[in-house]
Amino acid sequence: MKVFTNINKNIPKNCVVSIGFFDGVHKGHVYLLKQLMNEANSKNQEELVITLWPHPAKYFGKNISLLNTLNEKIVLLEGLGIKNVLILDFNEELASLSANMFVENILKEKLSCSSIIMGYNNHFGNKNSTSKPESEFAIPVKRLQKFEFEEFTNINSSQIRECITQGDLEKANKMLGYNYKLSGNIISGYQIGRKLGFPTANLEVSDQDKIQPPNGVYVAKAYFDKKSYPAMLSKGTRPSFDGKELSLEFHIPNYEGDLYGKQVTIEFIKKMRDEIKYENIDDLITQIKKDQEETLAYFSKNLGF
Repeated sequence: MKVFTNINKNIPKNCVVSIGFFDGVHKGHVYLLKQLMNEANSKNQEELVITLWPHPAKYFGKNISLLNTLNEKIVLLEGLGIKNVLILDFNEELASLSANMFVENILKEKLSCSSIIMGYNNHFGNKNSTSKPESEFAIPVKRLQKFEFEEFTNINSSQIRECITQGDLEKANKMLGYNYKLSGNIISGYQIGRKLGFPTANLEVSDQDKIQPPNGVYVAKAYFDKKSYPAMLSKGTRPSFDGKELSLEFHIPNYEGDLYGKQVTIEFIKKMRDEIKYENIDDLITQIKKDQEETLAYFSKNLGF
């Protein structure tokens, strides 16, 4: 896949194009992008995905947490087989363009695109100006039918973000088409888990712009050194020890290696429970054992570990 960050570089001409932020590259996006590739193939042309960075909401001063880093998004697009991606800097000039001006000045004049593929509710341009008649555009537009998947009549990035903030990782992952993940480095902690018989690794998340699930205990999967491991993860303040600092730590059953300094990716699979403050350490250990049993049972049943 070719990735362009300059509109004046050697981007293939006569491409079929789709435009969007594509946060999450979720099931709805995948449907759109497969239609884009099919349309390009049927015309013996190449497809071009135009995405933006930063998120328009962030540019306008709003606080928004994202499903993907830019690099994660690029990796997902490449995995779909997209041939060309153009990353446009969302700046004052771009923000001021109406949809008609964007199509005329960028897609037609500078990129010589042949046609546009759009989702059923896809809009772009200043103040979502694609609400105007698409027949006015300088190049043809094909708008797709509404995408429905299993019990979901509508899939969008905002809906997935909401599911994650509510702790409904199973629903979020279903709409994403993959498990939501956070990556970072392992840092030193207070060794509390080790003293309880469940040594944990503390993850310092590398991209704070990514959305994070709420505090609680999760079935998770840890990736490092090109291998994956079942894990149970706790996110919170360690209320049983009157903790104040927020931490994200995970335990890998039966793993005895040293993780300090490693780059680790954590996949969130499902939330098991909320954080609980235990007055008795024995009660806490009993609960952690139950969490581990539930984690291993999940992996044995669903993932063949």
